[in-house]
Amino acid sequence: MTNSWALAAIFLGLFLYGLPSCTTHSQQVESNQDAYLLYYFEGNAGEKAGLYAAYSYNLHDWHLLKQKICAPQLGEFGVFRDPCIIRDKMGEFHMVWTCGSSGFGYAHSADGIDWQGEKFITVSDSTRGFDFANVWAPEFYVEQDTTYIIWSSTLREDYTPPKEAGKWWNSTWNHSLYYTKTVDFKHFSPPASYWNPDFQVIDGSLYKTDSLYYLFFKDERKGHKNLMMAQSENMMGPFTDTLSLAAQYTEGPMYVKTDTALVLYYDYYPGYFGYRYATTKNMKDWNKDFVPLKHGFQDIMRHGTLVKVSGQELVKLRQKIGSPGSGLITNF
Repeated sequence: MTNSWALAAIFLGLFLYGLPSCTTHSQQVESNQDAYLLYYFEGNAGEKAGLYAAYSYNLHDWHLLKQKICAPQLGEFGVFRDPCIIRDKMGEFHMVWTCGSSGFGYAHSADGIDWQGEKFITVSDSTRGFDFANVWAPEFYVEQDTTYIIWSSTLREDYTPPKEAGKWWNSTWNHSLYYTKTVDFKHFSPPASYWNPDFQVIDGSLYKTDSLYYLFFKDERKGHKNLMMAQSENMMGPFTDTLSLAAQYTEGPMYVKTDTALVLYYDYYPGYFGYRYATTKNMKDWNKDFVPLKHGFQDIMRHGTLVKVSGQELVKLRQKIGSPGSGLITNF
């Protein structure tokens, strides 16, 4: 009896040993796919909770990667809002975010998870006529070897504070877009006006095709408050031919270029309904089936940013932080 059980155990062990590992196979498949990281902040009074991240292999099924990756408290506001993240030619991650009235936060990371070098970049400069009352939603744009940071501000002379202290949303603003530029993330040029149309704009995000520059932005006028697009033959404008892209109460555009289309995500913020997206193949005709991105996010996702990574990089990240690779949080 003992010998029979021993032989059975040996044969079972050999059989199992000969089977391919499901985990290994899954990781091999995933490591051969490009992947996307979606960074965002949790918006239900969560401005001090810091940076969150989700991941996807197909821009369809999203999984939580890590909560509260970092929570820097810089600037006059000491909050963390509106992160924007890019990678340079060497693969280093760079991040800027909203945190103050006179500048924005900056940090860098080798892997997109462990952030360092946090510092506050002051861009307000009254000696040059740029005394800002706020610095909102800084966004990266890279042209050749120069990185531009575009944000929205109201000059202090055009700003009226709220009657009730703390209710900043009741302030009177006059927003337009400004920029600074850098080649090393150590030295930044003085602030300059980027786009100042005859109406208020915030959340500027720049995209370039072979022949034109497209500026996605939010029209801040009362009765509008929606995502729009303008175009120019030059990076510095002038921008014309404005086109409305989404319904009222939309903001925070972020985009990703796939093999077949440009996918534009935006924050549909009343009631914190989460992100939605639209697609185009020619920058003229937009898919109007604005499908919700957020169905099952445990947290209220606000003003995010997308970064493309290799499948191998994502597998390593998941291994590093212990992400199980399961637990679908949203799909569309």
